[in-house]
Amino acid sequence: MASKNTKVDIFNNSIIMSLFLLGWPMIVSNLMQTMYNIVDAYFLGKLGKIEFSATTITWPVIFVFISFTIGFSNATVSLVSQYTGAKNKKMSQKTAGQAYTVAILLGLTLALLGIFVSNPVITAIAGEKSKEIAPYAIKYFNIIMVGMPFAFLFNISGAILRGWGDSKFSMHMMFYSTILNTILDPLMIFGIGPFPRMGVIGAAWTTTIARIFIGLVSSYLVFKGERGFKVKLKDLKLDWFIIKKILSIGFPGSMSYTITSLGFVVIMRFVSAFGPSVVSAYGIGNRIINLITMISFGIGAAVTTMVGQFLGANQIKNAEKTVKTAFITNFLIVTFLSTLTFFFGAHLTKFFINEPEVIQIGKIFFRYVSFSLPFFSSMSVFVNTLVGAGRTGQSMIINITRLWGIRVPLIAVMAQSWGFMGIFYAMIISNILAMIIAWLFIKFGNWRKAII
Repeated sequence: MASKNTKVDIFNNSIIMSLFLLGWPMIVSNLMQTMYNIVDAYFLGKLGKIEFSATTITWPVIFVFISFTIGFSNATVSLVSQYTGAKNKKMSQKTAGQAYTVAILLGLTLALLGIFVSNPVITAIAGEKSKEIAPYAIKYFNIIMVGMPFAFLFNISGAILRGWGDSKFSMHMMFYSTILNTILDPLMIFGIGPFPRMGVIGAAWTTTIARIFIGLVSSYLVFKGERGFKVKLKDLKLDWFIIKKILSIGFPGSMSYTITSLGFVVIMRFVSAFGPSVVSAYGIGNRIINLITMISFGIGAAVTTMVGQFLGANQIKNAEKTVKTAFITNFLIVTFLSTLTFFFGAHLTKFFINEPEVIQIGKIFFRYVSFSLPFFSSMSVFVNTLVGAGRTGQSMIINITRLWGIRVPLIAVMAQSWGFMGIFYAMIISNILAMIIAWLFIKFGNWRKAII
């Protein structure tokens, strides 16, 4: 039975109410997705810093592959939201069907490519100082790749319904997936009950099983029309006009996220050069930062939908007001949370790994990086504004500049002079400058015109 209360009607709500109604389910959904990594990290931390570091080293590489799919998910949100705002239901559904076709082909291709390149790439990232981590990391990565096509199916399903105005769907799906992952993690990592003790491999399989589950179930529900938006099998038939539109909007975004992710791979190589203790502390710090910035990504996702629908309906003033309200709300929330990490960074690090050297480095990480988080997270509001407007080429410029134009060169220079502290300094500078660049695009750019 289709739910009649899943769609948020932004045209009959206030801006702040629509941001809340669209944003909070995405925040919860993103937080639960981050819990995948948090739960894995917690249990693997009990095995030791080598096992813990395996997931830290592989994550930038995994994110390269995930990132390539994000651009096409964003293109789906942009098109479905603008067609929805223009009251063109037929094109909304047809676009959704073509997005699934792209997702299936792309997901399978990326999974096979990832498995093929895993050994040389991960070995190179680990380097000589962290070479004992590499065997664990390669096995973990290859199993995660098995679940990649299903993760992409879920992302597209969520993107379709988010563009239509239903952001609770992703939250509900992530809830069940996270519960499954959390239950299986200790059983398969430590060998409880009928399961053998698999360690790092067990953590990889729990995540993969959860992703297979969420990809299949979410796709089934969209095709059944359970949420009020129904994709039909005939919508999967190739329509090159729509596919070209998805690719033209999605490819710049995909390249943006992919090239940005490659920047994180390079950064991980610099971090690995300082050994497992720094890798572990950096990994913990990034996981906590991700937990905080997931709030911003949730608000940003709401902005994407609202800007897309307002532009589709030619309500420019409301689109502009959405951006301003989201920016202020996000900045205040993240400032409060980053103040907590500033003071309690050592305790957060100890929660995962109770080793004095790791705890001390973690404390330093949070003391330095925390105050730049409100700036970095606010950048995502501006970037998502450009995505909602279909200006993915501009969002690509911002993301690439932040990593390759600012952070990577600074780390290369500062790590030589200040060791691992140089990495933290570079993160601060790049976070602040990135927000300023993104704001300039919003202030002076051409995003206020619809693309449909």
